[in-house]
Amino acid sequence: MKTPHLFHLRRRFATKYTARITSSAPTGRSLAAEVTPPPPLPSDPRGYLLPRRDLICKATQILLSPPPSSFSDPFSDLSDYLQSLSLSLSPLEASEILKTLKNPSLALKFFHFCPSLSSDFRHESFTYNRLFLILSKSTNPARFDQARDLLSHMHRHAVRGSISTVNILVGFFGSGEDLERCVALVKKWDLRLNAYTYKCLLQAYLRSRDSSTAFQVYLDMVRRGYKLDIFGYNMLLDALAKDEKVSTCFLFSFLINYSNTLLRDLN
Repeated sequence: MKTPHLFHLRRRFATKYTARITSSAPTGRSLAAEVTPPPPLPSDPRGYLLPRRDLICKATQILLSPPPSSFSDPFSDLSDYLQSLSLSLSPLEASEILKTLKNPSLALKFFHFCPSLSSDFRHESFTYNRLFLILSKSTNPARFDQARDLLSHMHRHAVRGSISTVNILVGFFGSGEDLERCVALVKKWDLRLNAYTYKCLLQAYLRSRDSSTAFQVYLDMVRRGYKLDIFGYNMLLDALAKDEKVSTCFLFSFLINYSNTLLRDLN
């Protein structure tokens, strides 16, 4: 009877080490070796570290697998796994793990767990963006307070957001004081609005039934050389008509025709 192979029980390490023998005893029973530290993590042409896919998959498996007992803690298991290999997560790897955690509660726990793994770990804008996206898709009534707390967390840790952060928050909050705070972030973080940001703002003001401010956003968008798509045009025109702003509708129609003519002449 053949002994079954146990290849599936082999443990694969996320970091590899190399060594060379420097000396050995005359009897051959002992030797000394010099261990070469692992090479630095690979990076892309811009200098950003590339995520270690095997590490991301293993961490995700630990967090999402059903616990073997009621006393098991997946975060403790993940910490033990990383410590056993002397590894720490990078913010980009943390962002990739967050991408797989659809549950907002689990994602928030993992987000706040990451800094405990290393004194050098610091969340960056893309990890915040990933968590804001998860909260925006949640149906939990507490999601708005959770997003506000997360934004305060960014301010306390002096993390500068990106225009993507603003876009996500505008679409998430969409009205009231929260929307005004989102707009103020553009100036606070010294950002430049892009076409998608203008579209998000315009739709947010239209959902708030503030067609006047939405039209001002459109005018600013045109002045900066951006073009609104046909769906945005129709939404704005419909809102102006419902508010009985006939003169503004005529101006709006003129601007549409003028911009289309100008673009046609340029082409």
